[in-house]
Amino acid sequence: MADAFSAYFLAHNNGGDMTADEISNIHRVAYSVGDCDVGNDLHHGTPSERRCATVWGAQMADSNLGRHLNALELSYQFDSWFNVIDDIDAMCDPILSTESAASVSNTKQTLVVLQAVIAGIFLLALV
Repeated sequence: MADAFSAYFLAHNNGGDMTADEISNIHRVAYSVGDCDVGNDLHHGTPSERRCATVWGAQMADSNLGRHLNALELSYQFDSWFNVIDDIDAMCDPILSTESAASVSNTKQTLVVLQAVIAGIFLLALV
């Protein structure tokens, strides 16, 4: 969910307002930090799950231009989408190109910071 929230904010015209190329970097980074160790308590999503979450978030921002979804609404819509997926790999195409290490590293740092900020905002919304 944090990947989806980050991509939503970064892609929204009143948020990060990133270009399609910049959002593609977010998709690559999310894919690169995924793992397949689903039995591990620290597991936070497979590469495909994490990438697809960013694709979904960016698409939500694009389809809701000018309209802001609050954290609870975005969370509800994400859960509704994620819970009906039969085959996550069929939902998103695999990444075929690569980026420079510096670009991916900078994007990873941005994604981690935004995930922390969004998690804090989400927690505040629940209080």
